[in-house]
Amino acid sequence: MAAMQINWREIIFDLKRIPMSNQDIVDSIDGYISERQLRDYAEEISSPGHFRGELLVVLWMRRMGRAREQAPLRPVALRSMPGARAVRV
Repeated sequence: MAAMQINWREIIFDLKRIPMSNQDIVDSIDGYISERQLRDYAEEISSPGHFRGELLVVLWMRRMGRAREQAPLRPVALRSMPGARAVRV
């Protein structure tokens, strides 16, 4: 079974479909994520750390009326993660 992670692009696009603007999302989480960071997450340039990720997931759950288990996922792509290290045996 492949390791899975939250698909931040889909989380943000779901919020925009209801509709929420980038500024609406930023305002809803008290500015803990900037519009620039939000764009980077949507364009898959970077991923939020735990704190900011939790804020986005909770906002998504509240606005979409869904459970955490229903959050969109995607397989972890280690090569796309700059901080990932190869383990040599």
